[in-house]
Order: sequence, then structure tokens, then C-alpha cells
Amino acid sequence: MASQLSSETSTTVRKTLEFVQHHRLAKGDRLPSERELSERFGVARSSVREALAVLDAMRITERKPKSGIFLRNAVEDGGLDTLVLQADLGLAFDPQVTRDVTEARIICEEQALRLACQRRTEADLTKLRRLLDAYAAIIDADGNPSDADVEFHLALVAASQNRILVRTLTPLMLMSTTWRRRYFDSAAIRRRSLDDHRAFVDAVEARDEAAAAALVKRHVQTAAADVRALAEQGSATATNTT
Repeated sequence: MASQLSSETSTTVRKTLEFVQHHRLAKGDRLPSERELSERFGVARSSVREALAVLDAMRITERKPKSGIFLRNAVEDGGLDTLVLQADLGLAFDPQVTRDVTEARIICEEQALRLACQRRTEADLTKLRRLLDAYAAIIDADGNPSDADVEFHLALVAASQNRILVRTLTPLMLMSTTWRRRYFDSAAIRRRSLDDHRAFVDAVEARDEAAAAALVKRHVQTAAADVRALAEQGSATATNTT
């Protein structure tokens, strides 16, 4: 969503969320007026108005006539769209959210792959093999397969023939956009990911539910551990340079 907004509006959304978090505003608390936010953030009132429209649509804030702007729901109580927006804006998640996302993704993708083993079609397998070839070509060219990785995992889930599972996994994948490119900067991780993707297709083709489920858990947990290590490395680097 953030990519569809102007730069100033995206910045205003981010600063508004940061303001809410910094001041620990709770549901029902009043925010500063449009004019005050405009002056505080150094942006045009039109950008504040557009930013609040985004937050209103996501049920984070609400404007009451002649009363002001209020927090409708705490940021942490928002839906998956709110978490995707936070990721798009570069706002860090707390460890609890990161852990919860990992668990939710494992649960969602594991069950989807079990269904995919039962329901996959030849068309599904053809698409997965095509995506595998494209993924391998990107890696052979020393490219970053972050977008291809998302497309592959969503295609795996789509083989379950359950559209709700696809729609559930999509935001969980989009939440990782910020770190995904950095994660795939590693040639070793790119190769390991490709090997796992090939194993996914083999398990689905063989209708081996146990193998697919075990692979999902290992694949996602390993990636989560690698991301935590990258985050800790980044924090240590920032500390050492200040």
C-alpha cells in the first residue's frame, strides 16, 4: 500500500504511527489536530489529510466531527494489512510479532501443502517447475530472487485449490519484503533456498504430505533464524559506528 502513496504521504503515515507508538496511545485516545500534525511533521496539511484517510480506512484512526482525531484501535490490534503497511514503511516489529508471524506462516503453509499433495493438478506442477526454472536462472545470473521466492510460495499454496489460504499467506509474505532482499544477498542462502524449493515440488508431486509438512517447518524456521541473525548483526554494526 505504501508504494501507492506519494513520498510525503507515506512519510506522514509512518510519522503518525511512530507518534502513536512513542506516546503509547491507547484505543480512544485523542491525536493532535491536522494542523498540529502538519506543523509537528513539517508537511502540508493535504498530506496529513491523505495519511489519516489511509489510517481511517485501516481502522486505526477515526475522525469525529467537531471532536477531533481519535485512535480507533491500537496499532498492534490492527489486521494483517496494518502489519504489511508497517513493513512497507520500514517500521520495526517487536519480537512477539516476528515470532507470531513465523508460527502463523508455518501453520498456514503446512496445511496448504498437505492439501496441495492431495489436490494438485498437472497444471500446478507445470507452473511450479516453470517457476523453479526461473528461480534457478536468477540465481545463476547472481541476481536477487526475493520476488521470485514470494511467487513460488504463493503458487505452492495455490496448488491446495483453497483461495482463502492464498489470501491468508499473501500478507504474511508481504510483511517480509523489507528484509527479504537483504536475506537473499547471500549466495549460500540463495542456493539452499533453491534446493528446498525443488524438494517442495518433489514432495507435492509424490503426494508426500509428511515430507512437505516437515520441509515447511524447517524452511521457515531456518529463514527466521537467519533473519534474526541479520537483525542482530545490523544492530551491532549500528552500535559500533555510533
